[in-house]
Amino acid sequence: MGNIFEAGVPTEEERNRTLRPLRFLGMGMLVAWLCCTHIPDIYCGESDVLRRAASTGMRYGDIGMFLLLAAFASRIGSLGSHMKISGILVAACCAGTALTGLVLVPIGAPAGMVMTVSAATALGGAILFCLWAEVYSQMGSTQIVVYGAGSCLVAFGLYVLVSTMMHPYAVLATALLPIGSFACIASSFVLVPREAAKSKAARYAVPWKIVVIMTLAGLASGLAGSVLLNPDGQGAVHRIWATGVAGAVILGLALLRPEKFDARFLAQACVPLALAACVLMPAAWSNAGFAVSFLVKLAYVWFTIFALMLLANLAFRFGAPTLRMFAIARACSEGAIFLGVTIREFLRDSGLSQDGTVLLASACAGIVVVCVCVLLWRSERAVNADWGAAGMEIASGERVVGPRERLILRCEQLAQMHGLTARETEVLTLIAQRKTRSEMEQELFLSQNTVKTHVRHIYAKLDIHSKSDVYELIGQ
Repeated sequence: MGNIFEAGVPTEEERNRTLRPLRFLGMGMLVAWLCCTHIPDIYCGESDVLRRAASTGMRYGDIGMFLLLAAFASRIGSLGSHMKISGILVAACCAGTALTGLVLVPIGAPAGMVMTVSAATALGGAILFCLWAEVYSQMGSTQIVVYGAGSCLVAFGLYVLVSTMMHPYAVLATALLPIGSFACIASSFVLVPREAAKSKAARYAVPWKIVVIMTLAGLASGLAGSVLLNPDGQGAVHRIWATGVAGAVILGLALLRPEKFDARFLAQACVPLALAACVLMPAAWSNAGFAVSFLVKLAYVWFTIFALMLLANLAFRFGAPTLRMFAIARACSEGAIFLGVTIREFLRDSGLSQDGTVLLASACAGIVVVCVCVLLWRSERAVNADWGAAGMEIASGERVVGPRERLILRCEQLAQMHGLTARETEVLTLIAQRKTRSEMEQELFLSQNTVKTHVRHIYAKLDIHSKSDVYELIGQ
């Protein structure tokens, strides 16, 4: 009887294997910070002037930092190798958050000062995002989706917690979130390999299709608040609620049906959400504004998880520089959101936000944008395509196929020839990367028996009997 009970008790190694990866959820602290700093009940109080100054300053700093990182990415290399200076900027982010929320806004400081401090505060937030991009770019697609969705739930939970606090404590809690996120990043680099140094003899194209779609999605997200009476407050709340809903649904599907989970549905699922928002937009003046805003935010968050997963996969597959790719994508996305917010404020200030003709025109424009995004996405035959992020040799201008890309391509060819499922293809790729059964279980969030079943099916379909046969098939 003792042996039976002991069998159900996890060992120390099993507990560590389960608990240690929880640090990857530190991304949720960054998301929570981004949302809480745009919610009046938590941050920046009731002054419209100072709230706009703080929000505008943070967007200036955010976009500016991403542009700088993109411009000097080749010189910077991996941000993970610059943890000291990154830590200083994150500490400044925390200090700036506290200074703005506890001192500048309460004393009614000049809007220019609030904007300047907020711009400086945002620099550390941009650094945090790019550091997390490097961490996630060393993971498999399933891990990215699960930890990304889990981080969304963490962000929502932190928002709920912070929103229950009194003003000074809420600001202090918000200010501490970046430090917590940075601590998780520092410990995460212990569990994932550092990004390899990139050859100066190769250049990489920007995955422009993904960037264009993220830009259009960002513009729609920024404009969504135009149908709300108080977009500065309600829009941010809708975004964090959409983050929680998207995270819960995606994580539930990934963990409850792991053997059949296919991340490709993420991009497809946001389309009906966006279309529903467009259909409801003409009726926004009759109290449908909440539904429009929430659906747009949900579609945006939903697709963003997919897009970030795709960018991380591109960086992993092609050995593309993570910093440059993510910095450009985020600069375009955040710039589009800022443009949308600017247009939104103009419509609100001019009284056009509730005009029936304007709403109808906006709905038609939204449908066009959704159709363009669908066409761009459909133009790639496979989600795992390069989307333009291919390595190039400067001298000849010809594409350079790296060893990791070559391995993945060969696995995909074998999968197509022998009718492997999406999950079996993922398992085959992990076998080709010489992953152990235990590592496969962790990366795919599958049980030992399920992994064994997939491996057995793969061997049967390929008519092989061992890992060495797999290595021989892929030419290792």
